[in-house]
Amino acid sequence: MRLVLPLLAVMALGTAWSPAEARAACAAQTQGPNRAQEFEIRFKAAKSAEEFFQLGQWAVDKKLKSQARKAMQRVLELDSRHAGAHQFFGRVEYKGEWLDPAERDARVAKDLEAEMLAKGLVRWKEQWVTLEEHSHLSKGEVLHEGQWIPFEDAQRRRGLELFDAQWLPRAEALARQTAADIEKLVARPLEKVLSADALIAGDVAAADLESIAKGLEKGRAWFDPLLKAPSGLELFGGRRAVFFAWKSDEPYLGSIAAIGALTNSIPPGWAEAVAKSYGFVWWDPYPMSSARAWKRGPRDLAGHCFHHWGHLLANRLSYDGRLLPPWYEEGFAALMEHRVHGVNLVFCRGELVEKPIAGNPTGEGGKGRRHETKVAKKTAPPVALDGKGVNEGKWREGLKGALDQIPPFDEIAQRAFNELSLSDIAASMAIVEWLESRGEGALRRFHDELKKGAPPPPNRVLPNELLREACYNAAFQAAVKLNWQEADKAWREWFRSR
Repeated sequence: MRLVLPLLAVMALGTAWSPAEARAACAAQTQGPNRAQEFEIRFKAAKSAEEFFQLGQWAVDKKLKSQARKAMQRVLELDSRHAGAHQFFGRVEYKGEWLDPAERDARVAKDLEAEMLAKGLVRWKEQWVTLEEHSHLSKGEVLHEGQWIPFEDAQRRRGLELFDAQWLPRAEALARQTAADIEKLVARPLEKVLSADALIAGDVAAADLESIAKGLEKGRAWFDPLLKAPSGLELFGGRRAVFFAWKSDEPYLGSIAAIGALTNSIPPGWAEAVAKSYGFVWWDPYPMSSARAWKRGPRDLAGHCFHHWGHLLANRLSYDGRLLPPWYEEGFAALMEHRVHGVNLVFCRGELVEKPIAGNPTGEGGKGRRHETKVAKKTAPPVALDGKGVNEGKWREGLKGALDQIPPFDEIAQRAFNELSLSDIAASMAIVEWLESRGEGALRRFHDELKKGAPPPPNRVLPNELLREACYNAAFQAAVKLNWQEADKAWREWFRSR
């Protein structure tokens, strides 16, 4: 009956409560004040700034936002420098004053401007500079290695070049510009892919270009340590190689003249000859390759690029304008293709034809008929090798079966590109591989001595027997300490025993 008496007293005063109100009144008697009521009780009891601050923090914890603001405002009324209360309102301190962030930033900027002006500096875009610097900057000049020069000149000194409104590494920009020029000439969009040191472009699928790019990188990974070659683009004189891979004949044919105009090293009649071939390659002043499918598949086209890669790398190594002997260059290129994807679909060799065609096309092979772009052979008919087996990568097996019929090395060394047979090329591959097996640096020493004894361009073969023997004796002595006759015997014995 103790809880009923207050309720009866209220009713006696004439106030009519509903049952719900009556229950709430009972709850208030038993549960005490709620959070808001407790805040008001504590607020009335607080005296110091710190007590109000503690109450404000309590209100924050209880999610009483308006009450928290009320308490913190009371803190600042009692202590205008109270850090915690100012931080509650989002203010920051600057030089002893508590400011809104925007006010603080404005004050900082104003003070900085006064300080900079006092130092004699003026604003240039987002920086403060001297009057002299402002004079140069306003003219588009920048400071590079202690010298004020035009911005474009500074970028180029940093090794950059402008392409399509972007400053790119010079080698990449120049390669992209070459591809863009050819793209415009053939009037069709080209896919483009970058490898570590080449740009590959063409009207073939991007996936096929990616495959070629990976093959070029694989070939370079074999070549560099083997020949102790300069790394990266140094081998190419700072330029990036440019490869074109064409699915269609029209852009290949339409681009011959434009690509040929990029070099002065091609002979008369070159354009007419390569128009009848699968592709062409040159390395002066920088590496360039162009190949077309011409009824071949993507694998043959990729192999053509790998074969050309061998020509480019071998010729750029210690390049001084003179040319490598055909047997060595072709053997190296064919071995490069085999090392990259395990087959040999491309050879730069001659067929027996009645009429010679001017020029020196480099890049015939793969499936389909051979195109008669070479002069007639001057020696006895070559040893027959299984062309299909060689195309499938079985050049070693084919050469072993014909090894006893391979002519002496000096006879192979006399042949021009248009006189090399399939067996000559297989033998050349074996000789290069034998030199590779002779230990670190052997092939590079051989290569360097060949360059020293090479005839002036455009000749590739030393016609004088004494000079030719002296050149190859020096090369084999430097590489394996044998004269050419001993080396000719040694590579055959090594190959037969494999």
